[in-house]
Amino acid sequence: MTVTSPMQPIDTSARPFGLPAEIVLDLPPPPSVNRTRRVNWRGQHAAEQWCAVADKVVMATRRPNQPRKIEGPFDLHVMLSPTVRSDPDNGLKSLIDYLRRIEVIQNDSPKFFRKLTVEWGTAPEGVRVTVRACE
Repeated sequence: MTVTSPMQPIDTSARPFGLPAEIVLDLPPPPSVNRTRRVNWRGQHAAEQWCAVADKVVMATRRPNQPRKIEGPFDLHVMLSPTVRSDPDNGLKSLIDYLRRIEVIQNDSPKFFRKLTVEWGTAPEGVRVTVRACE
């Protein structure tokens, strides 16, 4: 992950009003794809419950002056808290589907989804997702 020091300005020349196109969401850990993609109703119920909790967290932690949607190509950075007990890749499908459902991204096809980074680190709710517009 690239860390920008306070002395190093972010290049915003390609963005309207000088703001970088970035959306940061703090979410609870998503359910494992092992539970949600089987034909079992408990797994489906767990995915629906997670979406309901994630909706509440997004509304409660919405950042001011943050765009609500990224139009066009994007990079996705996922930071997982060490308290998340599943493998890092198990919840990504649910997480990406959720971003589509709340219309933060318009599509997760290769035309739009350019880069995915997943790492362990500090995430207050369990998972911090950063969606950045890219060229």
